[in-house]
Amino acid sequence: MSFTNLGIGSGLPLNTLVEGLLQAEAFPTENRLNTQQESVELELSGVGAFRSALSDFQSTVDRLGAADAFNKQTVTASNDNIAVQTNGFASNGEFDINVQQLATGSQLKSAAFTSSSDTVGSGTLTFSAGSSTFNVDIDAADNLSAIRDKINAESDNFGVTANIIKGDAGTFLVLNSTETGAANSLTVTSSDASLAGISTNNTVVRAAQDAIITIDGNTATNSSNEFKNFIEDVTITAQAVTTSENTTLSISQDTESGRELIDEFVTSFNSLQDQLTGLGAPRLGRLAFDPNVRQVRQQINDVVLDTVANSGIGSLQNLGLELNRSGKLEVSTFSSENIQTGEQRLTDALTNNLDEVGKLFADTDGVATRISAIVDNYVDSDGVLTQRQTSLNAQLSDISDQRAAFAERLADYEARLIAQFTALDSAVAGFNSTRDFVSNTLSSSSSNNNNN
Repeated sequence: MSFTNLGIGSGLPLNTLVEGLLQAEAFPTENRLNTQQESVELELSGVGAFRSALSDFQSTVDRLGAADAFNKQTVTASNDNIAVQTNGFASNGEFDINVQQLATGSQLKSAAFTSSSDTVGSGTLTFSAGSSTFNVDIDAADNLSAIRDKINAESDNFGVTANIIKGDAGTFLVLNSTETGAANSLTVTSSDASLAGISTNNTVVRAAQDAIITIDGNTATNSSNEFKNFIEDVTITAQAVTTSENTTLSISQDTESGRELIDEFVTSFNSLQDQLTGLGAPRLGRLAFDPNVRQVRQQINDVVLDTVANSGIGSLQNLGLELNRSGKLEVSTFSSENIQTGEQRLTDALTNNLDEVGKLFADTDGVATRISAIVDNYVDSDGVLTQRQTSLNAQLSDISDQRAAFAERLADYEARLIAQFTALDSAVAGFNSTRDFVSNTLSSSSSNNNNN
């Protein structure tokens, strides 16, 4: 403070007086702003935790809401001759696969040249494989290296790679095509006879051929190594020719991943309930008595208890899940003569009715779809909680502005007090000086009179 010298002239405790007046002026406002800030920060912290809890729950829900969430299958092949994928809907079964031939693309070799610096001629080369084609213009000055580079750089190139290979018999321009299948043999023609050495006179090193496999003794031929839907809903990719034992392909429904998804949903739901209970606790909750906490809990619980019209299972209860007295989701332990336990219902659905389990969660009125929409209303960029966070941050900014404005007013008040008490100090000092002068004069006069 700038009033440390107050009272020197008068001897009065003016510093203490000014400090007391400033504290008395500041306390009500600072106390009000501190209380407001603590309240807003507590609510902001609670809203942030609320929003985070909903987002975490939504991440789990969205996994169950995927169209293929429960269409998982266990696929095994007894060796690496094939790779296999399913779309989740393939029928269970075991198949015997024999890879007789892999699909290949063409390889052509030019006539022999002395070196890669040799020029050939001029004109246009036309490359064709099935319905695919592209052209490359060759100049008279282009040597083999330049021709190779032009072929590889051509924007319309459908998959022809040119290389230069030097051997005992000479230097060759070698062309490899990625277009596989017997109907996609690579051919090269030219507009000028001078280019025959790298076109019509090419030697076929490797002919394009189809892939051939047998599935339980049934021959299947394809232009590529990928055999899609030759077994319905299954894609088989031939990787190596069978040399000894055939490949045994086994497909079965993956009920374990479905159960893991269900268990994850139950755990995530119960975790959310615990977090909402803590946030809304009457005494210690950061969002005690908050209407949004009550609303979202009720809305989600309504979905959990509701039916799904387009699912043959109908509801989570029919799947074996129910809310207990604590509001937690659990596998039902109740059973009767006509009603299986929750565990039995859940196991039966995952084993025999996975499609309907998927619909229960992922259909347009499914549990996961509806819950995700509810959460979006709270956590999206224009959601309820997002708007609350924006509003609370604005309030904190306003409190900061109020503090700055009050600091200026308090500084002005301090300056006025210092001015006023400085004047008082000076006046009292003057009075004291006058008093001392009069006192000294009278004392001196009295002493002189006594001496006389």
